[in-house]
Amino acid sequence: MKAAKKRAAALPPGPQRAGKSLGAIEQIIPGAKNSGQRICWRFQYVDDDSPWGISKLTPPEMAALVSKLVDFESQTMHELFNHGEEPGKHYEPHRIPNSLARARLTALKLGDMTRVSRLRLGGKPRLYGFLIENVFHVLWWDREHEVWPSPKKHT
Repeated sequence: MKAAKKRAAALPPGPQRAGKSLGAIEQIIPGAKNSGQRICWRFQYVDDDSPWGISKLTPPEMAALVSKLVDFESQTMHELFNHGEEPGKHYEPHRIPNSLARARLTALKLGDMTRVSRLRLGGKPRLYGFLIENVFHVLWWDREHEVWPSPKKHT
């Protein structure tokens, strides 16, 4: 018995590149037309040797993190980082109040970065990393808001 030939999925007509059709991506992937204005993720710099490594997440925490990252992808960079405080904010690394976090940046040879960015994931959890254009390079997942804690009120 002969194996049936697989048929490639038909793509809508679109631009040609090196003899291959890319299809009309914006018809296939919602939001693709302005994806350069939306956040995307890289995990090359995750610091799992720190107290804030993502390998320390429980399965429910990981599911919640991924769900939140997907939610953030629906927003533009302007919506995420240009509202003053939430959900995104930028810091000068040398001003991070947690001395261990500053030491980790130095140990990772990232102490010369000019800013570190964070996304608030809810009450306490924060995601820290380096934002380069629309790419967020994930560094730390801070469950307890230890990297840059809020000042205590009425003290």
